[in-house]
Amino acid sequence: TPRDAEPDSNSFHSGQPPAGSGLDDNAPVPTSLYFLRHATAQDRTLPMPDAERALTEKGLGQARAVARFCERQGLLPQRLLSSPLVRAVETATQFSHRLPDCPMPQIVDWLRLGTPTPEALAHLRDSIDADPATDSLWMVGHEPDLSDLISRLLGSPHPIVRIKKASLTCITVEPRSPQPGQLLWSVPCALMG
Repeated sequence: TPRDAEPDSNSFHSGQPPAGSGLDDNAPVPTSLYFLRHATAQDRTLPMPDAERALTEKGLGQARAVARFCERQGLLPQRLLSSPLVRAVETATQFSHRLPDCPMPQIVDWLRLGTPTPEALAHLRDSIDADPATDSLWMVGHEPDLSDLISRLLGSPHPIVRIKKASLTCITVEPRSPQPGQLLWSVPCALMG
């Protein structure tokens, strides 16, 4: 399948570091990547385009719960990216409005449902390279894309994680290293309190 193409694309190694970044291949700087699956949305059997499905009341509450969890844990995005689908944008917006000092989400097409994993990896690499000072990048997206992306970053060409709605997963990667990332934690919304 297109998602399984380019098995070595879990590497972020891109040659020379950006000029003036202070980075070099001998001093890897880990980046924390946070993946938030969109919260519960309207039923997909409703007569409406999938991209327009909005959050339900339960989903709005889940997005607020994630924000409260992050505030209690001292977790704050430096950059917040979101899929353009309504349910992801609403999750990201509710989250950012409820978390003090959180940036507003930036809508990126590569987090859209169905983006091939190698393409998403290339855009993720570009997002990290665009701002090497960012050590915390947050993404709001969809299944199975998030599980595929996380699995590839962890070094597996096949899915090894499954991301539940409104759950938050954190991994670290060293952008200039061919080594796979490390899963730090994954917390489903139901356990966030």
